[in-house]
Amino acid sequence: MPPDSWDEGRPLPQPYNSVGSRGVTGLASRILSALMPLNDTPFFKFGMIDGSEAPTEVGTYLESLSYQVYRKLISTNLREIVYQALQSLIIAGDALLIMDDNFFFSLYRLDQYVVQRNISGEVIEVIHQEYEVVDPDEIRWDQAQLDNRHGFKTFYCQYLLQDGVWTYTKEDSEGNVVSQGEYIVPPFAVLRWLALPGENYGRSHCEDIYGDLMSLEGYTKSLVDGLAASSTFWIGIDPTGVTEVDDVAPYRNGSFVSARSGDIFTITPAATMNPQVQSASRAVEEMRREVGQAFLTAAQAIPSGDRVTATAVRMIGSELETVLGGAFSSIARTLMEPIVARTIVLMIDKGLLDPGLEEQFFAEDGTLNTQIITGLQALSRDSDLQKLMQLGEMVRNLPPEAVATFRWDAYAGALISSLGFDPRLWVKDEETVRAERQEAQNMQTQMGISQSMGQGVAQAVGGAAQTALQDPAIQEQLLGEIMQ
Repeated sequence: MPPDSWDEGRPLPQPYNSVGSRGVTGLASRILSALMPLNDTPFFKFGMIDGSEAPTEVGTYLESLSYQVYRKLISTNLREIVYQALQSLIIAGDALLIMDDNFFFSLYRLDQYVVQRNISGEVIEVIHQEYEVVDPDEIRWDQAQLDNRHGFKTFYCQYLLQDGVWTYTKEDSEGNVVSQGEYIVPPFAVLRWLALPGENYGRSHCEDIYGDLMSLEGYTKSLVDGLAASSTFWIGIDPTGVTEVDDVAPYRNGSFVSARSGDIFTITPAATMNPQVQSASRAVEEMRREVGQAFLTAAQAIPSGDRVTATAVRMIGSELETVLGGAFSSIARTLMEPIVARTIVLMIDKGLLDPGLEEQFFAEDGTLNTQIITGLQALSRDSDLQKLMQLGEMVRNLPPEAVATFRWDAYAGALISSLGFDPRLWVKDEETVRAERQEAQNMQTQMGISQSMGQGVAQAVGGAAQTALQDPAIQEQLLGEIMQ
């Protein structure tokens, strides 16, 4: 969030290091990949509200419904807005996301809205500013005058929870009501990084590590100043010697001059400042590691040295994945669930889904709910493939009885998902495998019956022929034919 009274024509303060900036970018990208994977698989699923397993036909329909809603969501600017929201959460701690009726999203900073929560932390009222263009030729932004931006007209939009229904009121700057309405599912998601009891707003990740960030900034400034000071030097000439300044100064580099080497020397504080510069350098390196670890930057967290083993690196990576436990779970719930619910409502209103789903999802006696399936394990998505390959090697070494109980279909689905493909296109479901297995058994049974019948006929024919050969008349007839 920019400083107070700042506008686009003024520069922002420039720090001495960019570790925090790179950390915010990397952490936001990593959480975005965990919340919305790039493998064309929905980050949510629909299930029974009582936790029971849905019947086969219902489960197939719900899976198809999740893909339909996901494709509608992913075709909008959701990924871009969520990335910006995550950056705002990491730095400022709060963000407001609004979903318009055209399925596109808008993001509001903390200085553009206010929120009120109840004692349990649930949102009960939100008011945010909204601007409409009235004169495109006069558009000028002035952060110091939020209510009087040139070329825009300011409106205030209020969402208030009353008796389980969200009421909407839009007023202009004079207090005149422009529009009103009600929502079954509110079109906003109020996000905060770290929630504290009794507070309407959240705390940011940068606020948690503010001391480390400021220490790194101070040490980096000292290091830069020390390096700049130690790099300065002057050319000194012995005033009692035969060489004078005019004998050296007028000539360019590489020229021949008449001077005595003992009369000319270099004056620099580098030798005396070297211990201070090295101390500042070590401090900067240590704080870089601390800040990098806070932003889940494994490369910054891994210590340097000859005795760092692969096991130590894996342990550090596992430790980093658990740093964002509470914040990640809160963001996944407060961000994804409202978005999916609002999308279902809009698709029903526009005739893209069955109207009966509204009662099943949002009525008091509804039977369906939304489950966000991206979790902490998604933070380690980069190493999922290696872990799955290690799991396959371990299973191959198990006894046959244990291998028989292993869920190979689930393993194949997870392996294909880690590669970024849709498991439904590669892994057969249990019903298909069961049907093919039954068909193969039926074919084997039919082949066995056919072979048994053939052997019985052959035995019967052979027995009849042997009996016929024992008849004297037939023997005499066959002998006559052979003689001819």
